[in-house]
Amino acid sequence: MIFGGPAWHRASSMRGLLVALPILSTMACASAVWAQDLRPASFCGACHGKIRREWETSAMAKSWKNPVFQAFLADAKAQLGESVIASCVACHAPAAAVTADYKFESPVSQEGVTCNFCHNVSAVDPSGKPGSYTFDPANPLLMRGPYSDSDPGSAHGFVYSDVHTKGEFCAACHNHTAAATGVPIETTYPRWKASKAAAGGKQCQDCHMPSYAGQAAPKISKMNRDKVHAHSFRGPRGGGALDSVATLNAVVEGGRLKLSVANRRAGHALPGGGGGMRVIALSVAFFGAAGESLSTTPVQTYGIQYADAKGATPVPKWLAAKVVRQAEIPPDGAAVEWCDIPAKAKKARSILVYHFIDPAYLPALKQRQVDLSAHQPVVLARAETKLP
Repeated sequence: MIFGGPAWHRASSMRGLLVALPILSTMACASAVWAQDLRPASFCGACHGKIRREWETSAMAKSWKNPVFQAFLADAKAQLGESVIASCVACHAPAAAVTADYKFESPVSQEGVTCNFCHNVSAVDPSGKPGSYTFDPANPLLMRGPYSDSDPGSAHGFVYSDVHTKGEFCAACHNHTAAATGVPIETTYPRWKASKAAAGGKQCQDCHMPSYAGQAAPKISKMNRDKVHAHSFRGPRGGGALDSVATLNAVVEGGRLKLSVANRRAGHALPGGGGGMRVIALSVAFFGAAGESLSTTPVQTYGIQYADAKGATPVPKWLAAKVVRQAEIPPDGAAVEWCDIPAKAKKARSILVYHFIDPAYLPALKQRQVDLSAHQPVVLARAETKLP
Protein backbone atom coordinates (compact mmCIF):
# COMPACT_ATOMS: atom_id res chain seq x y z
CA MET A 1 0.00 0.00 0.00
CA ILE A 2 1.20 3.52 -0.51
CA PHE A 3 1.41 5.66 2.55
CA GLY A 4 2.75 9.18 2.48
CA GLY A 5 6.29 10.40 2.80
CA PRO A 6 7.65 12.34 5.77
CA ALA A 7 4.41 14.22 6.33
CA TRP A 8 2.33 11.16 7.04
CA HIS A 9 0.20 12.85 9.66
CA ARG A 10 -0.07 16.24 11.25
CA ALA A 11 -0.35 14.88 14.78
CA SER A 12 3.17 14.32 16.07
CA SER A 13 1.75 12.44 19.02
CA MET A 14 0.89 9.60 16.64
CA ARG A 15 4.43 9.06 15.36
CA GLY A 16 4.86 6.06 17.60
CA LEU A 17 2.04 4.29 15.82
CA LEU A 18 3.59 4.83 12.44
CA VAL A 19 6.60 2.74 13.33
CA ALA A 20 4.51 -0.34 12.60
CA LEU A 21 3.34 0.83 9.20
CA PRO A 22 6.32 -0.10 7.02
CA ILE A 23 5.85 -3.79 7.83
CA LEU A 24 2.45 -3.58 6.16
CA SER A 25 3.64 -1.68 3.13
CA THR A 26 4.85 -3.44 0.01
CA MET A 27 5.44 -0.26 -2.00
CA ALA A 28 6.45 3.30 -1.24
CA CYS A 29 6.16 6.74 -2.72
CA ALA A 30 7.09 10.30 -1.93
CA SER A 31 3.60 11.76 -1.99
CA ALA A 32 1.13 12.21 0.83
CA VAL A 33 -2.63 12.19 1.06
CA TRP A 34 -4.68 13.71 3.86
CA ALA A 35 -7.88 12.29 5.27
CA GLN A 36 -9.84 15.32 4.10
CA ASP A 37 -8.76 14.60 0.51
CA LEU A 38 -10.95 11.49 0.37
CA ARG A 39 -14.61 11.72 -0.49
CA PRO A 40 -17.29 10.13 1.71
CA ALA A 41 -19.63 7.43 0.48
CA SER A 42 -22.47 9.95 0.55
CA PHE A 43 -20.71 11.94 -2.18
CA CYS A 44 -20.38 8.82 -4.33
CA GLY A 45 -24.00 7.95 -3.63
CA ALA A 46 -25.20 11.14 -5.31
CA CYS A 47 -24.59 9.37 -8.63
CA HIS A 48 -24.28 5.74 -7.58
CA GLY A 49 -27.31 5.70 -5.28
CA LYS A 50 -28.23 2.02 -5.52
CA ILE A 51 -24.62 0.91 -5.18
CA ARG A 52 -24.18 3.08 -2.11
CA ARG A 53 -27.35 1.68 -0.52
CA GLU A 54 -26.11 -1.86 -1.15
CA TRP A 55 -22.72 -1.06 0.37
CA GLU A 56 -24.32 0.46 3.48
CA THR A 57 -25.81 -2.94 4.35
CA SER A 58 -22.51 -4.76 3.93
CA ALA A 59 -19.86 -6.01 6.32
CA MET A 60 -17.43 -3.73 4.46
CA ALA A 61 -19.28 -0.63 5.60
CA LYS A 62 -19.35 -1.94 9.18
CA SER A 63 -15.79 -3.26 9.36
CA TRP A 64 -14.61 -0.44 11.64
CA LYS A 65 -17.75 0.24 13.68
CA ASN A 66 -18.62 -3.43 14.23
CA PRO A 67 -18.99 -3.68 18.03
CA VAL A 68 -17.32 -7.09 18.17
CA PHE A 69 -14.31 -5.79 16.23
CA GLN A 70 -14.10 -2.78 18.54
CA ALA A 71 -14.13 -5.05 21.59
CA PHE A 72 -11.38 -7.23 20.17
CA LEU A 73 -9.38 -4.15 19.15
CA ALA A 74 -9.55 -2.92 22.75
CA ASP A 75 -8.25 -6.30 23.90
CA ALA A 76 -5.41 -6.24 21.35
CA LYS A 77 -4.34 -2.75 22.40
CA ALA A 78 -4.44 -3.74 26.07
CA GLN A 79 -2.28 -6.80 25.38
CA LEU A 80 0.14 -5.45 22.77
CA GLY A 81 0.01 -1.68 23.11
CA GLU A 82 -1.32 1.13 20.95
CA SER A 83 0.95 0.32 18.01
CA VAL A 84 -1.18 -2.70 17.13
CA ILE A 85 -3.83 -0.35 15.73
CA ALA A 86 -1.75 0.14 12.56
CA SER A 87 -2.06 -3.54 11.67
CA CYS A 88 -5.79 -3.64 12.38
CA VAL A 89 -6.88 -0.53 10.51
CA ALA A 90 -4.95 -1.55 7.39
CA CYS A 91 -7.94 -3.74 6.53
CA HIS A 92 -10.72 -2.66 8.88
CA ALA A 93 -10.39 1.08 8.18
CA PRO A 94 -8.04 1.38 5.21
CA ALA A 95 -8.94 5.01 4.48
CA ALA A 96 -7.55 5.84 7.91
CA ALA A 97 -4.47 3.70 7.21
CA VAL A 98 -3.52 5.34 3.90
CA THR A 99 -3.97 8.83 5.37
CA ALA A 100 -2.51 7.95 8.80
CA ASP A 101 -5.66 9.34 10.42
CA TYR A 102 -5.26 7.27 13.58
CA LYS A 103 -7.36 9.70 15.60
CA PHE A 104 -10.22 9.10 13.14
CA GLU A 105 -10.82 12.80 12.77
CA SER A 106 -12.26 12.37 9.28
CA PRO A 107 -15.70 10.75 8.90
CA VAL A 108 -14.35 8.92 5.84
CA SER A 109 -11.85 7.12 8.06
CA GLN A 110 -14.76 5.67 10.01
CA GLU A 111 -16.52 4.32 6.93
CA GLY A 112 -14.75 0.98 7.01
CA VAL A 113 -13.83 -0.35 3.59
CA THR A 114 -15.22 2.60 1.68
CA CYS A 115 -15.70 3.66 -1.95
CA ASN A 116 -12.84 6.13 -2.35
CA PHE A 117 -10.38 3.65 -0.92
CA CYS A 118 -11.29 0.53 -2.93
CA HIS A 119 -11.72 2.32 -6.24
CA ASN A 120 -8.37 4.09 -5.94
CA VAL A 121 -6.33 0.94 -5.32
CA SER A 122 -4.04 0.40 -8.31
CA ALA A 123 -2.37 -2.92 -7.45
CA VAL A 124 -2.37 -5.80 -4.98
CA ASP A 125 0.44 -8.13 -3.98
CA PRO A 126 -1.26 -11.50 -3.26
CA SER A 127 1.77 -12.87 -1.43
CA GLY A 128 0.40 -13.21 2.09
CA LYS A 129 1.60 -9.86 3.39
CA PRO A 130 -1.19 -8.10 5.29
CA GLY A 131 -2.78 -5.03 3.75
CA SER A 132 -0.81 -5.54 0.53
CA TYR A 133 -2.60 -2.96 -1.61
CA THR A 134 -1.22 0.08 -3.43
CA PHE A 135 -3.14 3.28 -2.85
CA ASP A 136 -2.45 6.23 -5.14
CA PRO A 137 -1.90 9.35 -3.00
CA ALA A 138 -0.77 11.40 -5.98
CA ASN A 139 -4.31 11.23 -7.39
CA PRO A 140 -6.67 10.06 -4.63
CA LEU A 141 -9.80 10.94 -6.63
CA LEU A 142 -8.85 8.88 -9.68
CA MET A 143 -11.36 6.03 -9.62
CA ARG A 144 -10.47 2.58 -10.92
CA GLY A 145 -12.94 -0.14 -11.78
CA PRO A 146 -14.09 -2.86 -14.21
CA TYR A 147 -15.29 -0.59 -17.04
CA SER A 148 -13.16 0.86 -19.83
CA ASP A 149 -15.99 3.09 -21.07
CA SER A 150 -17.06 4.87 -17.88
CA ASP A 151 -18.54 8.33 -18.31
CA PRO A 152 -18.25 10.16 -14.97
CA GLY A 153 -18.25 13.63 -16.52
CA SER A 154 -16.49 16.07 -14.23
CA ALA A 155 -17.18 14.06 -11.05
CA HIS A 156 -13.80 12.30 -11.10
CA GLY A 157 -11.19 10.79 -13.37
CA PHE A 158 -11.36 7.12 -14.18
CA VAL A 159 -9.26 4.30 -15.56
CA TYR A 160 -9.95 0.63 -16.27
CA SER A 161 -8.44 -1.69 -13.64
CA ASP A 162 -8.03 -5.37 -14.37
CA VAL A 163 -7.23 -6.20 -10.74
CA HIS A 164 -10.73 -5.06 -9.74
CA THR A 165 -12.13 -7.95 -11.79
CA LYS A 166 -9.91 -10.60 -10.19
CA GLY A 167 -9.87 -12.52 -6.94
CA GLU A 168 -6.35 -11.16 -6.41
CA PHE A 169 -7.92 -7.87 -5.36
CA CYS A 170 -9.40 -9.58 -2.31
CA ALA A 171 -6.02 -11.10 -1.39
CA ALA A 172 -4.95 -7.75 0.03
CA CYS A 173 -6.86 -8.55 3.23
CA HIS A 174 -7.94 -12.17 2.85
CA ASN A 175 -4.45 -13.66 2.58
CA HIS A 176 -2.24 -13.13 5.60
CA THR A 177 0.55 -15.21 7.05
CA ALA A 178 2.37 -13.86 10.11
CA ALA A 179 5.90 -13.07 8.96
CA ALA A 180 7.58 -13.78 12.29
CA THR A 181 5.97 -17.18 12.96
CA GLY A 182 4.62 -18.40 9.62
CA VAL A 183 1.24 -18.85 11.28
CA PRO A 184 -1.67 -18.59 8.81
CA ILE A 185 -4.09 -15.84 9.83
CA GLU A 186 -6.33 -15.32 6.80
CA THR A 187 -6.45 -18.18 4.29
CA THR A 188 -9.60 -17.57 2.24
CA TYR A 189 -7.69 -16.41 -0.84
CA PRO A 190 -5.19 -19.29 -1.03
CA ARG A 191 -7.99 -21.82 -0.41
CA TRP A 192 -9.93 -20.32 -3.32
CA LYS A 193 -6.81 -20.13 -5.47
CA ALA A 194 -6.29 -23.89 -5.10
CA SER A 195 -9.94 -24.74 -5.85
CA LYS A 196 -11.68 -25.99 -8.95
CA ALA A 197 -13.68 -22.75 -8.94
CA ALA A 198 -10.51 -20.73 -9.46
CA ALA A 199 -9.19 -23.19 -12.02
CA GLY A 200 -12.44 -22.76 -13.94
CA GLY A 201 -12.09 -18.97 -13.96
CA LYS A 202 -14.60 -18.19 -11.22
CA GLN A 203 -13.55 -15.10 -9.28
CA CYS A 204 -14.40 -14.00 -5.72
CA GLN A 205 -16.54 -11.22 -7.20
CA ASP A 206 -18.74 -13.72 -9.04
CA CYS A 207 -20.15 -14.99 -5.73
CA HIS A 208 -19.67 -12.07 -3.37
CA MET A 209 -20.58 -9.32 -5.87
CA PRO A 210 -23.11 -11.01 -8.18
CA SER A 211 -23.95 -8.95 -11.26
CA TYR A 212 -27.25 -7.71 -12.62
CA ALA A 213 -28.27 -5.76 -15.69
CA GLY A 214 -28.78 -2.06 -15.08
CA GLN A 215 -27.14 1.32 -14.72
CA ALA A 216 -24.10 1.97 -12.54
CA ALA A 217 -24.63 5.74 -12.33
CA PRO A 218 -28.16 6.58 -13.49
CA LYS A 219 -27.97 10.20 -12.32
CA ILE A 220 -25.25 11.11 -14.83
CA SER A 221 -25.19 8.29 -17.37
CA LYS A 222 -28.01 6.45 -19.07
CA MET A 223 -25.70 3.66 -20.22
CA ASN A 224 -27.32 0.27 -19.67
CA ARG A 225 -24.87 -2.46 -18.77
CA ASP A 226 -25.18 -6.22 -18.86
CA LYS A 227 -23.15 -6.41 -15.67
CA VAL A 228 -23.38 -4.08 -12.68
CA HIS A 229 -21.81 -5.74 -9.68
CA ALA A 230 -23.76 -5.66 -6.42
CA HIS A 231 -21.94 -3.94 -3.56
CA SER A 232 -23.74 -5.70 -0.71
CA PHE A 233 -20.70 -8.02 -0.55
CA ARG A 234 -22.73 -11.11 0.04
CA GLY A 235 -21.22 -13.03 2.93
CA PRO A 236 -22.14 -15.26 5.85
CA ARG A 237 -23.98 -12.52 7.74
CA GLY A 238 -26.40 -11.63 4.97
CA GLY A 239 -27.77 -12.20 1.52
CA GLY A 240 -28.59 -15.87 2.08
CA ALA A 241 -24.98 -16.86 1.44
CA LEU A 242 -25.20 -19.68 3.99
CA ASP A 243 -28.38 -21.17 2.52
CA SER A 244 -27.55 -24.70 1.35
CA VAL A 245 -23.84 -23.90 1.39
CA ALA A 246 -23.21 -27.24 3.11
CA THR A 247 -25.02 -30.56 3.34
CA LEU A 248 -24.88 -33.22 6.04
CA ASN A 249 -25.37 -36.94 5.56
CA ALA A 250 -25.26 -39.50 8.40
CA VAL A 251 -25.33 -43.29 7.94
CA VAL A 252 -24.41 -46.31 10.05
CA GLU A 253 -21.33 -48.08 8.76
CA GLY A 254 -19.35 -50.74 10.59
CA GLY A 255 -21.28 -50.13 13.80
CA ARG A 256 -20.38 -46.42 13.89
CA LEU A 257 -22.05 -43.28 12.61
CA LYS A 258 -20.39 -41.92 9.48
CA LEU A 259 -20.98 -38.22 8.88
CA SER A 260 -20.22 -36.59 5.54
CA VAL A 261 -20.14 -32.79 5.46
CA ALA A 262 -20.07 -31.47 1.88
CA ASN A 263 -19.26 -27.95 0.75
CA ARG A 264 -21.88 -27.38 -1.95
CA ARG A 265 -21.46 -23.77 -3.03
CA ALA A 266 -18.46 -21.98 -1.50
CA GLY A 267 -15.45 -21.62 -3.77
CA HIS A 268 -13.15 -21.77 -0.75
CA ALA A 269 -12.87 -23.92 2.35
CA LEU A 270 -15.35 -23.36 5.19
CA PRO A 271 -15.74 -21.63 7.59
CA GLY A 272 -13.57 -19.13 5.67
CA GLY A 273 -12.24 -15.82 6.98
CA GLY A 274 -12.17 -14.65 10.55
CA GLY A 275 -8.70 -15.86 11.47
CA GLY A 276 -9.75 -18.20 14.26
CA MET A 277 -12.85 -16.24 15.23
CA ARG A 278 -15.39 -18.24 13.18
CA VAL A 279 -16.06 -21.94 13.62
CA ILE A 280 -18.52 -24.54 12.35
CA ALA A 281 -19.56 -27.11 14.96
CA LEU A 282 -20.76 -30.64 14.14
CA SER A 283 -22.51 -32.56 16.89
CA VAL A 284 -24.83 -35.56 17.27
CA ALA A 285 -27.66 -36.06 19.78
CA PHE A 286 -28.70 -39.66 20.51
CA PHE A 287 -32.15 -40.84 21.62
CA GLY A 288 -33.57 -44.09 22.95
CA ALA A 289 -36.48 -46.19 21.73
CA ALA A 290 -39.03 -44.09 23.64
CA GLY A 291 -37.51 -40.82 22.37
CA GLU A 292 -35.63 -40.12 25.58
CA SER A 293 -32.42 -38.15 25.32
CA LEU A 294 -29.32 -40.25 25.95
CA SER A 295 -26.35 -38.04 25.16
CA THR A 296 -24.92 -35.39 22.85
CA THR A 297 -21.50 -35.84 21.30
CA PRO A 298 -19.42 -32.98 19.85
CA VAL A 299 -17.86 -34.55 16.76
CA GLN A 300 -15.79 -31.87 15.04
CA THR A 301 -15.13 -28.14 15.10
CA TYR A 302 -14.12 -26.72 11.75
CA GLY A 303 -11.85 -23.71 11.93
CA ILE A 304 -8.41 -22.84 13.24
CA GLN A 305 -7.29 -22.69 16.87
CA TYR A 306 -4.15 -20.88 18.02
CA ALA A 307 -1.86 -21.02 21.04
CA ASP A 308 0.33 -18.20 22.30
CA ALA A 309 4.08 -18.37 22.96
CA LYS A 310 3.47 -19.94 26.37
CA GLY A 311 1.13 -22.60 25.01
CA ALA A 312 -2.12 -21.10 26.30
CA THR A 313 -5.08 -21.86 24.04
CA PRO A 314 -7.42 -20.76 22.58
CA VAL A 315 -6.06 -17.28 21.93
CA PRO A 316 -7.06 -14.67 19.32
CA LYS A 317 -5.03 -14.22 16.16
CA TRP A 318 -2.99 -11.27 17.41
CA LEU A 319 -1.45 -13.53 20.08
CA ALA A 320 -1.03 -16.56 17.79
CA ALA A 321 2.40 -18.22 17.99
CA LYS A 322 1.38 -21.58 16.55
CA VAL A 323 -1.58 -23.54 15.22
CA VAL A 324 -2.96 -26.06 17.71
CA ARG A 325 -5.74 -27.47 15.55
CA GLN A 326 -7.11 -26.85 12.09
CA ALA A 327 -10.00 -28.53 10.30
CA GLU A 328 -11.89 -27.33 7.25
CA ILE A 329 -14.68 -28.34 4.92
CA PRO A 330 -12.88 -28.35 1.55
CA PRO A 331 -14.24 -26.41 -1.42
CA ASP A 332 -14.33 -29.36 -3.78
CA GLY A 333 -15.43 -32.24 -1.64
CA ALA A 334 -16.55 -33.45 1.76
CA ALA A 335 -15.13 -33.81 5.24
CA VAL A 336 -15.85 -37.25 6.69
CA GLU A 337 -16.15 -37.75 10.45
CA TRP A 338 -16.97 -40.75 12.64
CA CYS A 339 -18.90 -41.01 15.87
CA ASP A 340 -19.40 -43.90 18.27
CA ILE A 341 -23.01 -44.93 18.88
CA PRO A 342 -23.94 -45.33 22.55
CA ALA A 343 -25.74 -48.42 23.78
CA LYS A 344 -29.54 -48.37 23.53
CA ALA A 345 -29.49 -45.52 21.02
CA LYS A 346 -32.19 -45.87 18.33
CA LYS A 347 -32.08 -42.46 16.69
CA ALA A 348 -29.37 -39.90 15.94
CA ARG A 349 -29.92 -36.24 15.16
CA SER A 350 -26.88 -34.56 13.64
CA ILE A 351 -26.54 -30.81 13.34
CA LEU A 352 -24.03 -28.46 11.69
CA VAL A 353 -23.92 -24.93 13.13
CA TYR A 354 -22.02 -21.87 11.86
CA HIS A 355 -20.72 -19.69 14.71
CA PHE A 356 -19.65 -16.20 13.70
CA ILE A 357 -17.68 -16.03 16.94
CA ASP A 358 -15.93 -18.98 18.55
CA PRO A 359 -18.10 -19.78 21.63
CA ALA A 360 -14.91 -19.67 23.73
CA TYR A 361 -14.91 -15.86 23.41
CA LEU A 362 -18.61 -15.29 24.09
CA PRO A 363 -18.64 -15.15 27.92
CA ALA A 364 -16.19 -12.24 28.03
CA LEU A 365 -18.07 -10.37 25.28
CA LYS A 366 -21.41 -10.87 27.03
CA GLN A 367 -19.95 -9.73 30.33
CA ARG A 368 -18.93 -6.49 28.62
CA GLN A 369 -22.42 -6.22 27.10
CA VAL A 370 -21.10 -6.18 23.55
CA ASP A 371 -23.92 -6.16 21.00
CA LEU A 372 -23.95 -9.67 19.50
CA SER A 373 -27.27 -9.38 17.69
CA ALA A 374 -25.63 -9.61 14.26
CA HIS A 375 -23.52 -12.61 15.26
CA GLN A 376 -26.10 -15.24 16.20
CA PRO A 377 -25.31 -18.84 15.17
CA VAL A 378 -26.89 -20.24 12.02
CA VAL A 379 -27.88 -23.87 11.45
CA LEU A 380 -26.35 -24.98 8.16
CA ALA A 381 -27.71 -28.52 7.95
CA ARG A 382 -29.40 -31.33 9.89
CA ALA A 383 -29.66 -35.07 9.46
CA GLU A 384 -31.76 -37.67 11.28
CA THR A 385 -30.73 -41.32 11.25
CA LYS A 386 -32.56 -44.42 12.48
CA LEU A 387 -30.19 -46.74 14.28
CA PRO A 388 -30.34 -50.57 14.34
